[in-house]
Amino acid sequence: MQKLLIIQHQQSVPPGSTLEWAKKNSIQVEYWHPADGTPAPDFKPYLGVVICGGTANAFEEDKFPWLQTEKAFIKNLVQNDQKVFGLCLGAQLLADVLGERVFVHPAGWESGFVPVKMSSGETLQVFQSHLCTFDLPKSAELFATNDFCKNQAYRVGKNIVATQFHPEATDEWIKYCSEKDLSARTGNVQNKTEMLNSLPLRKSLQDWYFKQLDQLFL
Repeated sequence: MQKLLIIQHQQSVPPGSTLEWAKKNSIQVEYWHPADGTPAPDFKPYLGVVICGGTANAFEEDKFPWLQTEKAFIKNLVQNDQKVFGLCLGAQLLADVLGERVFVHPAGWESGFVPVKMSSGETLQVFQSHLCTFDLPKSAELFATNDFCKNQAYRVGKNIVATQFHPEATDEWIKYCSEKDLSARTGNVQNKTEMLNSLPLRKSLQDWYFKQLDQLFL
């Protein structure tokens, strides 16, 4: 059976529908939790790696020393042409490893469902929960953007896909996010009612995500 490695930074930011995709394709899932201080695994047995989001920031190595270990692991993945999908913090960590800046977005948060324009010309409603953004890696192709936060999704060659948004979001996680103190966030932010009323948009986002996973890993 093929195996997929999921890097999960904390329990409150789960891999979401990534697990459903893996089950659908008879792929075994294994985890690495770098924040627990466990050593990095050998990536060779895996068909690829999915890097989850998290509340740590990519530039907070002093606060979260485990980020150094994870970045070294991600660098090894990139150098060895391993297939990687980065989700939110995962996209930022990949940008960092590829030599670019990760920083707090000057206009504030993106929270809830917001539209992004794909390079294909279509508009996709995506779920967001981020304060930081990043400079696009020089080797990357930007394929999703919006006016609030330019760098929404990128590819590097055939082995790396990264999204600033959360295509893996489940109904349960979106409901969890809706309970946060959203009134304290400035920027492109939905309130609780708007977020919950937007839940029907999640299915098309998941369908898009599964297609991306198919193309990258299968």
